[in-house]
Amino acid sequence: MLNSDIKECSSKKSNYQYVLRFAVQPGFNEEERLSDLVDFCRTASIDEVMFFINCEELNQGHLTIEETKPWMKVIEKGKELLEPLGIKISINPWTTTLHTDRGRKLKKGQDFRLMVDPYGNKASAVACPLCSNWQKYIAEMYSYYATIKPNVVWVEDDFRLHNHDPLIWGGCFCEHHMEEYSRLVTELGIKPEGYKLTREEFVKGIYKEGEVHPYRKIWLDVSRETMVNLANLLGDAVHKVSPDTKVGLMSSSPPVHCAEGRDWEAIFKGFSGNNSPVSRPHLPSYNEVTPQNYILGFSAVSMMTKTYLPKNTEIYPELENFQDTRFAKSKAFTRFQIETSALIDSQGITLNIFDMMGNGVLLTEGYQHTLVDTKGFINKLTALGLNTLKLKGVKIPICQESSYTLKTQKGNGMNELYPREAFWGQLLTAYGVANTYTRERKHINSIIAVSGQYLRNLSSEELVDLFENNYILLEGEAAYTLWDMGFGYLAGIDDVTWYKINSGVQAYEETCNGEIYSGINNSRMSSQCSAGQYLAIKYSEHKKVEKITEVKSPDGKNVGFGMTIFDNKVFILPYGIFESGFNSHLNTTRQEILQSLIGELQSGIRPTMVLDAPYVSVYDYDLGDKKVIILVNASGDDLEKVKIRLANDISDQVNIYEINRCEKDIIRSNAVIENGILTIKGLYRLEVKAVILES
Repeated sequence: MLNSDIKECSSKKSNYQYVLRFAVQPGFNEEERLSDLVDFCRTASIDEVMFFINCEELNQGHLTIEETKPWMKVIEKGKELLEPLGIKISINPWTTTLHTDRGRKLKKGQDFRLMVDPYGNKASAVACPLCSNWQKYIAEMYSYYATIKPNVVWVEDDFRLHNHDPLIWGGCFCEHHMEEYSRLVTELGIKPEGYKLTREEFVKGIYKEGEVHPYRKIWLDVSRETMVNLANLLGDAVHKVSPDTKVGLMSSSPPVHCAEGRDWEAIFKGFSGNNSPVSRPHLPSYNEVTPQNYILGFSAVSMMTKTYLPKNTEIYPELENFQDTRFAKSKAFTRFQIETSALIDSQGITLNIFDMMGNGVLLTEGYQHTLVDTKGFINKLTALGLNTLKLKGVKIPICQESSYTLKTQKGNGMNELYPREAFWGQLLTAYGVANTYTRERKHINSIIAVSGQYLRNLSSEELVDLFENNYILLEGEAAYTLWDMGFGYLAGIDDVTWYKINSGVQAYEETCNGEIYSGINNSRMSSQCSAGQYLAIKYSEHKKVEKITEVKSPDGKNVGFGMTIFDNKVFILPYGIFESGFNSHLNTTRQEILQSLIGELQSGIRPTMVLDAPYVSVYDYDLGDKKVIILVNASGDDLEKVKIRLANDISDQVNIYEINRCEKDIIRSNAVIENGILTIKGLYRLEVKAVILES
C-alpha cells in the first residue's frame, strides 16, 4: 500500500517546486537571456521563475516607477514565454528599506527620512521605516508590481532593522523615532511630562547590564508595531490590485529578529491577507562549508525559523550560491541543501544559483542536470507528508519574546539582545539525538533541553511545573538563570560562580563515576578554548546529586563539579555563553555520556538516536499510519552501516521500507531491527535517506 501511494504521488505534477531566482537587465542581451532561461527551465524541471528587479550590483537605490517600467516589461516578456509551458512567474524587488547604502543616495523628489543607528550615524539611502513619504512610495511600488498578476511578490530580507551597513547594527534612532520614544517614556510615567530623551541615554537603557530597563520594552514594542504595520501596508498594496497574488517574506537569523521585537505570526498575517503565508527561510550557507558546520547552522537557523512560522505557511527556503558558479559551491553540496530542505516541510526551494548582474543562466555550469537528478528523490521525500509538528525527540523550548526578558552580561551593544536558545538543538543534532524546537510552555513526561535565558519567559507556576513533570537538560547559562530567578532548588543549586573562558582556573574535565567512555578510564574533555564560560556550581547537601565528571585546573587540582544529575531528573552541563562557539563539546566522550544518560530514561520518553556516528543527524516523525526516520550524513565520511537506537514506542515487529536517491521507487529495506536497534547498511557522505516503519 505504501509503495503504491508514493508511486502515485510521484507520478503527478511535481509536488516540490523549483523556484529559480533570475536576473535579466533591461536592454542588456535580454532576448538571448530569456531564450536561455526557457531552455534551462525545460531541462532543469523549473516550476517557477522569480524575476529580480533592481538587484545587487545593478541596484540604483530606490527606483521610481518610471525607472521600474523597463524591468516590468522584461518580466512580462518572460511571463509570455514561460506560462504556456506551465511555469509560473513571481517578482523579487531587491529592496524595501534598502539593504545597505553602498554609496547610493536618494533621488530627486525622494524626501525620505533616513535610518540612524544607535550611535547617531546616518544612512545615505536606507530609509527610516516610520517615514510616511517612504511608506507611501513603497506601497505604490508594490501595487505596481502586482499589476502583472505574479504568483508571488517577495519582500526581501532588508525588511528588518539590523544589518544596514555602514550603520553600526542599524536602527532606527532618527529624530522622529527619538520623539516617539520620548513621548512613550512620559506617557508610561517613566519620565516627567516634557522630558526629551537623548539617543545615548535611550540606547544605554535598551541593553543596560543586569535587570531589564523599561526603555527596552519601548524599543521592542515600537519596532514590533512598526514592522507589523508595514507588513499590513505591503499586503494591502498588492491585494487591492491582485487579490490572488501572494506576498512572501525572506528572512534571516531568528535571534537577531528577536532583538527587534519580531512577531512572526502578525507579520505573516499582514502580508498574506486571505492567501496562504509564504516564507523563504535562510539556509545558512552562501558558500560551501563543511557538512558538519552546515547541519549545525541548519538546526540553529532554518529549523528554528520553521518553528516560528504560522502552521499553514508555504515554505521555499533560500539556496544561495554567492558569489555564484561552482567556485562558490559544488553541485553535490547544492543537492545536499535541496534534500535537507524537506526537513522543514518545504513545498519547494528558491534557487539563487546564478549572478544578479544580468548574465542570466549559465548552461555550462550543469546545474540543470543536478536539479533533474534530485527532483524525483525530493518529490518522494515530500510525498511522505513530513511535518515538523509530528517530530519526536528531545524538546527544545524557544520564545520570540526572549529579548524582552533576558539580562545582558556587559551592556555594550544591541547584539546582547540576541537569545542563545539553540545550543541544545545544535549539540543534539551533531550527537545524532532526535530533537525538535517547541514554542509550547507546558510539557508532561518529556525531555526538555533548555539553553540561554529562556526560563525568564515563564511564570513561577510554569517553571515549577516544567521541572516537576519532565526530565530537564540545562547548559550553564540556563542553570545560572534558574538560580538567579530564585529557583535554584529545582536543580539542587545553592550558589554559583562564573569563570570566563581561558581564565586559567578551569582547564579540563575528567570522568569520575567509574564508567568507561571512549574505551578508556578517566576520559578527559577540554574546559577551555571553545568550551564557553564555566559555571562552578555549589550544590545543596543532597544524596541524589550524581557527579559524572570533575572540572580540574592545569595542575590537576579539583576546581568544581562538571556534568551532574540532580534527583535523577535534571542533567547539568555547566558551560554557557559560547562567544567563541562550542566546539570543545563536540567530542565522542560527551556524546557517549549524554546518549547513555538519556538512553536509559524511563519508558515513554527515550528518543531515537544514532550510535557512535558523529554528525549523522536523525529526524523521527510519527505520522500516524507510519513512522518515518530521516537520516542525514553530515559527517564527511561514507559509512558502511549506521546503528540507530529507536525510541521506546517503536516495535521491532514492523515492515521496513526505504527511500534513497539511487532508487526510482520506494523499496523494501535491507535494514534489520534487533532489541530496539535499527541497523542500516550504507549511508554516503552528504546523503539523505528515509526509513519508513509500518506495522
